[in-house]
Amino acid sequence: MICAERTVASTSDSVGFRRNIGLFLAVMIGIGAMMGPGIFALPGEVSKLVGPLGILVYLAVGLITVLTALNYSELGAAIPLAGGGYSFPSRTMPRMVSFLTGWFFWIGNTLACAMYGLIFALTIQGYLLPHANVPLIIILTTAVFFVVNLFGMSGALKTITVMNLIELAVLLAFAVLGAFHVRPVNLRPFAPLGFGGFFPAMALIYISYVGFEMITVASEEIVDPGRTIPRSILITVGVATVVYVGVVLVMMGATPRHDLAGSDVPFILVSSRLFGGWGRWAAVVATIMASLSAFVVSLGASARVLYALGRDGHLPQVFSRLHRRFQTPHVALALCAVLVAAFGSSGIVKFVASLSDFGYLMGIGVVNLSVVALHRKMPNLIRPFRPGFYPWLPILGAISCWVFVPALEARSFALGGGLTVLGLAAFLVRRSNRLELLSLPPRARRWAALQIEALRRKKMRVLIIGGETLARNIAAKLTARDELQMMIRSAEHQVTFVDEDAGRCHELQERFSVPVIHGDGTKREILEQAGVDNIDVAIAATQEDGKNVIAAMQAKRLGIAKVVAVVFDPDYVPLLEEEGIIALSAPRATASMVENILDRPGVADLFEISSGVATLVSLTMPENARAAGTAIRDLQLPTECVIAAIIRGKKFVVPRGATVLQPGDEVVIVGPAAAARDARDLLRAGTG
Repeated sequence: MICAERTVASTSDSVGFRRNIGLFLAVMIGIGAMMGPGIFALPGEVSKLVGPLGILVYLAVGLITVLTALNYSELGAAIPLAGGGYSFPSRTMPRMVSFLTGWFFWIGNTLACAMYGLIFALTIQGYLLPHANVPLIIILTTAVFFVVNLFGMSGALKTITVMNLIELAVLLAFAVLGAFHVRPVNLRPFAPLGFGGFFPAMALIYISYVGFEMITVASEEIVDPGRTIPRSILITVGVATVVYVGVVLVMMGATPRHDLAGSDVPFILVSSRLFGGWGRWAAVVATIMASLSAFVVSLGASARVLYALGRDGHLPQVFSRLHRRFQTPHVALALCAVLVAAFGSSGIVKFVASLSDFGYLMGIGVVNLSVVALHRKMPNLIRPFRPGFYPWLPILGAISCWVFVPALEARSFALGGGLTVLGLAAFLVRRSNRLELLSLPPRARRWAALQIEALRRKKMRVLIIGGETLARNIAAKLTARDELQMMIRSAEHQVTFVDEDAGRCHELQERFSVPVIHGDGTKREILEQAGVDNIDVAIAATQEDGKNVIAAMQAKRLGIAKVVAVVFDPDYVPLLEEEGIIALSAPRATASMVENILDRPGVADLFEISSGVATLVSLTMPENARAAGTAIRDLQLPTECVIAAIIRGKKFVVPRGATVLQPGDEVVIVGPAAAARDARDLLRAGTG
């Protein structure tokens, strides 16, 4: 029985992200994160290293970034899950590797956000309010954008879009109008310091090109992710590269190298010289817009990565809670906001900002390699975007990230090592992770993990074998987001499909925006691609009993703890029970019964019976049934059985002791096979 308090409490955990971000807003996410304050400050540092050769530095990094952008596009289209880069290794690589990837991304986003807040505060103090308190500015800014993000990324993106358009307008005007002020003498010699600083300069600015990663962080909020994510990523990289090269060309061609290299705010310096007072203030406004847009995107991204780490059990599940009304990860967002305000206000971010580079480069390198793991582990996964050149593209993408790590400051290695140790300590807090690391026998690891998960997990990772009407109905119930469903469920489950029909696979991918594997679900090698460690429940739901029985047995033998098989012929039930498989022999109510198995605590407890076996049967109450008109508590049902659900017309009725059965009710009974059949016969019995 689900009490009212439980229903209300669980509702906040069960809501899902709304898909309301189209191509334009997705591009705004990338632009907002990518075109941060770096372009306003870093060209001066690049000029110190290589002089006018810095123009080619920006062009070269843009071209190299395309490698990673293509890999992200393939992954984001195939696995459109919140969490961004972390979500990809979590599906394809060992748990420790996937956790550390997410850990690096989270720290990188959080520190980068604090840095953007500090730059904004210093700009305000330096040009608008000389006596303003920097920590106070940072705290107020964080509070404002916490609220903006709380309302959802689509709401935040309205603010980001305005700031991005202002920033882009200033940068484009600077590049176009400034082109008339470029003097060839300032570009000669083109490499006054030689080529020795070319590589360090590339490492310095590389982080300015990886903002497109933020697009995949909001994958579960993007409409038609299979097409929108690749397009938005490639558009973001293309636009940013063109703008960067144009702006740097003007900055280095219109100002002597020594003047540019000696300024901490080279963009404002050049704008003032070229366009006077209005140019100076336009540059100040653009710097503020860049800082704030990058701040709001990074804050939202940091919260969503933390949400994904909580969702997958690496960190406490409290971080995976979504706000009941706004459907955003409010707990994760609150923690990230506190850390951003603390780091920014303390000034420590000046010392550890390079950790942001370290974390991003390490994490993005792993994401590139996860394409190789994805192809090997899940070769039949539907991939809406295929860039080709496998495996060289992901390998070169990983190298293009890690090759820059040695060029970072030495302190990054020491701090990065400490960060890695801290992450490993967080990973090993969970007993199941320690058991896995110690390589205990598989049976012992599985038992320990099951006991821990039984206490913790509400949201489940579900593999549905089949893609026809029955399977779609089950998936629709398990992923439903309407208000009525949210009132009676404890979690929105994460679904993966396996189906052998290519056309249906594409339809499933478009309708549900979840991973879809193309192949025969009765084959062991196909089921293995879904990843046993990533699946809590397997449901065999094709239209053929034989296939369902074979697929369920294969899933059970692969070690999936909970396996459900739909069978229309009751003669299969004993065979499935012997294998420890839950048999559903009531086809008309199958979707509702599967939902109850996963969502209702009273029914879910049956999963923890030592044998792991239960049978679900249904019947339609006859007009002349003696039980018609009788309350459930007055029925003499076998003690091992419960009435799990009542479907009355088009309404779902939660059975309670006082619920009165009516003729025509579809009644679902759960219990051991023999007892469930006895209960069904009892309810069918007529008055004469």
